Amino acid sequence: MKKKAVLVTGATGFIGRYVTDCLIKEGLQVFALTRTDGEGFALKNSGVEIINGDITNRLVIPDEVSTIYHCAGVIGREEDMWPVNVHGTQNAVEAAVDHNCRLIYLSSAGVVGRTTKKNVNEETPCNPDNLYEMTKFKAEEIVIQGIKIRGLKTQILRPSTVFGEGREPEKDSFFQLIQAIAAGRYRHIRKGNGIYNIIYAGEVARAMFMLDNDNITNGRAYFINTPVSFAEFALTVSDSLKNNREKIGNIPYVAAFAGAAVFSFMELLTGKKRGLTFSRLKALTDTRVFSQARLLNETDYRPLCRVDEYLKQLCNKYYRIGFLS
Repeated sequence: MKKKAVLVTGATGFIGRYVTDCLIKEGLQVFALTRTDGEGFALKNSGVEIINGDITNRLVIPDEVSTIYHCAGVIGREEDMWPVNVHGTQNAVEAAVDHNCRLIYLSSAGVVGRTTKKNVNEETPCNPDNLYEMTKFKAEEIVIQGIKIRGLKTQILRPSTVFGEGREPEKDSFFQLIQAIAAGRYRHIRKGNGIYNIIYAGEVARAMFMLDNDNITNGRAYFINTPVSFAEFALTVSDSLKNNREKIGNIPYVAAFAGAAVFSFMELLTGKKRGLTFSRLKALTDTRVFSQARLLNETDYRPLCRVDEYLKQLCNKYYRIGFLS
């Protein structure tokens, strides 16, 4: 398809802003779906044309749009997950088919859910474990159904934990981990051998742009991820902030499990998250790796920088603006 213009849903969201910036830099005419003019004010100043609308309703898009980048999604409000993540994707699929557009769908590595496999790829069966994972997986099924029934042109990107500027610190577990390392509160569990599957938001945007390509087999799903051990992650953070790396000690798994039990019980009593919960313990000791081999083998995508370079840049930025001491 000849690219004329593109539409971004969720353009004011965390990843959506990176995608929009990437498309602007590529010289494309960008439309952004937003619920209010105020919500898209900053985008309008960047030359983006605003379309007022809600992803939960039928989409009306300009005729010149050749690709829809569907980034709209909800991760924190359970009551909105089904309307936005599922019905919103159905609306995006219908709009893409009606206007003969390609749909680039931003999914999540979380759709895999529970698995015993240590090396996860796109052939790994999905077994979503919570409402967010379930709704994102259902959305993928809707996209695939659009291919089979209505001839949808589409690609699916499944990023792992996405990091970068733009998230509220109090809601960003990635930032909170960096903060704990910087403050000397972080301790390794099992010597930090757990795997942190992460990807910089700018790389997600670049990959989404490159998936809009007629030469790629239609209807593929791709993981994008850069796995690092928590030991490597903590060392990179410490080095970027010039902290003493020897401050990071190790907690035996049995002690960490007992601590998680206490904190989880306190959370039940108070309703407030405290310290090491069972979910965090699981995350810190998980050794699964999501492979992006298919993305590298089947597309032109190549990362611009190593993940440790992005991490150092982000830590330095946090330090300069006073988020880290």
